[in-house]
This record gives sequence, structure tokens and C-alpha cells, in this order.
Amino acid sequence: MHELWYRPMAEERLYSLTEAAAKLGVSPATIANWIRLGIATASRQDELGRNRYTAADLVEMERRFQERQARKRTR
Repeated sequence: MHELWYRPMAEERLYSLTEAAAKLGVSPATIANWIRLGIATASRQDELGRNRYTAADLVEMERRFQERQARKRTR
């Protein structure tokens, strides 16, 4: 058997709302607004019920925000 089979998968990095905002260059309030508008969603919650975001979540947030901005410009 392959050695890979026995290696545990690396844990995916999870970002808090504040960390996600810093990575995206926006304020935490902006991400809170994006959640309200349906632009942002969290993949996970921690043991206290706080939203946690993966790198893929951040990419998706940025993509959705850019799409929303493009739609606004074409109106």
C-alpha cells in the first residue's frame, strides 16, 4: 500500500471574520454587510458558533462582490 494512505490530511486554514476582512482589504462591517446581502457565506462554524471562512470562501466572496459591482456599473 502507498504511504499516502496513512498520512492524515492537513487541516484547512480557517479565518475569523476579522482575518477574512484583513485578507480581502475590507472592514469586518463590510463582510457583515456581504453576509446580509448573500454575497458571503461561511463554510464552517467554530465550537462557539462563530463563522469561519476558508481560502475558497474568500475567493468566492471576492468573485461575488466583483460581479455585483459590475452589474451596478452596467445599470
